[in-house]
Amino acid sequence: MFVIRLLIVLATLFGVMPCYGTVAPGNAELVTLVERVLSTHPSVEAARAEVGAARSELSASRWTLFPALAVESYADRRDGGDVSAVVSVEQPLWTGGRISAGIRQSNHRVDAALARLDEIRLELAQRSVQAYVDVQRLRRRARILEGSLTEHRKLVDSMRRRVQQEISAASDLELAQSRTRQTEIEALQTEADAEIAQLRLRELTGDNSLQIAAQLDYREEQNPIIPPAQLLQSALNFDPSARRLTAEAAIASAEVSLRKSELMPQLGVRYRHYLGSDGDLDDDFGLVFRVQADGGLSRVGVINAARQREQAAALAIDAATRERQQIVLAALTDNGAARRRAHVGREAALAAKSVTDSFLRQFAAGRRTWPEVLNSVRETVSAELAQIDAEAGVVTSSIRLLLLSGQWRPVDMPSGDH
Repeated sequence: MFVIRLLIVLATLFGVMPCYGTVAPGNAELVTLVERVLSTHPSVEAARAEVGAARSELSASRWTLFPALAVESYADRRDGGDVSAVVSVEQPLWTGGRISAGIRQSNHRVDAALARLDEIRLELAQRSVQAYVDVQRLRRRARILEGSLTEHRKLVDSMRRRVQQEISAASDLELAQSRTRQTEIEALQTEADAEIAQLRLRELTGDNSLQIAAQLDYREEQNPIIPPAQLLQSALNFDPSARRLTAEAAIASAEVSLRKSELMPQLGVRYRHYLGSDGDLDDDFGLVFRVQADGGLSRVGVINAARQREQAAALAIDAATRERQQIVLAALTDNGAARRRAHVGREAALAAKSVTDSFLRQFAAGRRTWPEVLNSVRETVSAELAQIDAEAGVVTSSIRLLLLSGQWRPVDMPSGDH
């Protein structure tokens, strides 16, 4: 709790909170892809149907405020089987809170359905971003490995000539060929992983011909650092899971009121009009007092069960808040670590490339061994791959934080103010 309070206090030092939904990644292809997923995915369509059903239930519950119409027909043997009928209209006057509790419950069901829709959209948006950046990351890794494979083949050809000229031992050629095969295997695996990531994107969009054109181009200025306290508070305010659980707690509270109202008498006014053989009866108009009781204390037990569900729903809100805090703080930690790795990775890749060039020159002069040269080539590739992974981590975590905090809300994601 101290950390959370400290972060909230720090938020005041960073100025005004950002305008929700106004921050979006600079990659137009990514923005279009995420919006497409959110507008076409079956899970979103199913959640929209649930919202529609909840709104229909709300409309039905509001109609309970109006008079109820009933028509009853019967045949009386005493009158030769003539059919008689009675039309009655009953308007509830007081129900012990049953009608208002039912309307409140239906209203909160709409809120819960809308929050669930937002949950699904947020999850799909994060999955889409992850798959999209994975495609770019793996393709860039594949290009690095293809370049390394070309370099290794050149080294193999060079060593083959040295072996033929009896300048170097045959074991040096075998070592170069072994490293080349290892690099080729890694390149093939990376290409397969990139294709799998592409298939995930196609599954999300439902487009089997989807192709990604943009390349991973990491720029520090395109991934600005967001103050952690500010971001955490924004994420807690936006959290659709907490909004859904809050609505479910309100549903449980309304259920308690609904069950209590069942113990109360109901008062209404009724008008009846007789038809058929009873048509000579006068219409009647009067008050209706109705009390209904089940066996024993069964309704008291139902009320207690509803109260327990209400308590459980309230505790679930606190659990969801803690979980969201953990998720956001973990994403912030990942983002900060990835930024540091990306910065160090660039320097390491440049240094490793310089060392490799130096080792090649020294090998030609007889001051370096062949294994040292191959190891330096491998270290250069490893440094470049680590740099790519770090830069992709910065991009992914930065966009994820924008989504979690509600600062980027794709076109199909509402603001949460329903």
